[in-house]
Amino acid sequence: MVTRPGAESRKASLLQLAFMIYGAACAGAFGMEDMVSDAGPGAALVTLMVLPFIFSMPVAFAVAELSAAFPVEGGNYRWSLMAFGDFWGFQAGWWAWMSGVVVNSMFAVLFADYLQRWLPGMGPAGHWLACLALIWFMCWLNVKGVRVVGNASIILSLVLLAPFVVLIALGFAHWGRNPFSPFTAPPKGILAGFGSAAALGIWLYSGFDKLSTAAEEVDDPRRSFPLALFFAAALTMLSYVLPPLAALAADGGWQAWSGAYFPAIAAVIGGPWLGSAMLFGALCSNALLLNVTMLSASRVMQTMAEDRFLPGVLAHLTPERGMPGVALVLGSVVYSLFSFFDFTQLAVIYAWFQMGSYILLYVNVWALRRTQPDVPRSFVVPFGKPGLFLSLGLTCSLALLAIASAVFKGGRFAPAQAAIGVAALLSGPAAYRASKRWMRRAEA
Repeated sequence: MVTRPGAESRKASLLQLAFMIYGAACAGAFGMEDMVSDAGPGAALVTLMVLPFIFSMPVAFAVAELSAAFPVEGGNYRWSLMAFGDFWGFQAGWWAWMSGVVVNSMFAVLFADYLQRWLPGMGPAGHWLACLALIWFMCWLNVKGVRVVGNASIILSLVLLAPFVVLIALGFAHWGRNPFSPFTAPPKGILAGFGSAAALGIWLYSGFDKLSTAAEEVDDPRRSFPLALFFAAALTMLSYVLPPLAALAADGGWQAWSGAYFPAIAAVIGGPWLGSAMLFGALCSNALLLNVTMLSASRVMQTMAEDRFLPGVLAHLTPERGMPGVALVLGSVVYSLFSFFDFTQLAVIYAWFQMGSYILLYVNVWALRRTQPDVPRSFVVPFGKPGLFLSLGLTCSLALLAIASAVFKGGRFAPAQAAIGVAALLSGPAAYRASKRWMRRAEA
């Protein structure tokens, strides 16, 4: 463990933590639009209402229990290390880092995509420069400290939520249609509708574990994490359910819903000014997501370096703020390079890594209850062992659904997609062996 300069005076507050978790898990309803036209309005809305109770809340419970009992930097990486030793600890860290590379690069690309709607003449070079500008600005914010990241998260969250609040109010005021009709998109049946909605919904409701990697940088983490997680989970569900519910009640054109549709529907319901405000909110949303997940990913690199799985320079902390500056800069270089790529294949990799991480998270809860039963736990997953195994079963089932949606396209098995996912998971053991060889040479 590395002691941060002035650590006690620079820790994130409960409010900052709550909005950072919200930023990692949601950052507004952007991204759910395809669900409406693909699955159908009713199936989409019901899925968004149900998934928090069978997916995101159980994950939040597991993170809350482990954070309350073991508030250590590194989160699931360090918990896996405590529960199962070096190999599985490394896998947890590797999965967290690689999934961070994918999503952080994607957020930069999505930011540039939205910006291009205002500046259509950007071209490929301008698009990449916009990605770079966002990545390196957020790197600078992160180097300034966790409290700066927390304050930026609060501000960005309030700005991006403001147009949604107006959209919800106007949509409900002009309620004239059944937002649940049709329940599924013809010719899909109910099962197919829920399947396609759930595949996207699992992606949308992921991220509640991200900030556990910075547990030592939070005021009173044993108390703060459970409270912040529940706040973020509730706000996330409201953020995903209320905007499409209000918009569909006011405007029945569900077939037109597709990626980045909220600025368009906001302009229809509230006028061009609301459409522009929603577009600005989308820029803030992707900035918020990158801001928070960059912090999370850098702590994984830092703690793995502290434990000598990675070069020690990555554990170096800046003298004034106590931030892992080298890890942040290296991560930003990688995100900058990856922002060149098409992320269709990378999204497959993310699904395998993220779902594997969630399964390991529950196994860690079970293992650490057995091996360290005397550690005080101010919060535990409800309903004892049955509650834990029910949560594990639900998450495993949904994880398999998410992976299946990535390797089956149009109802047909896609061998290339499956091979990419399997190769991604096998990269963890290969990287572990390389790390062990590096450690032996360093010690020689």
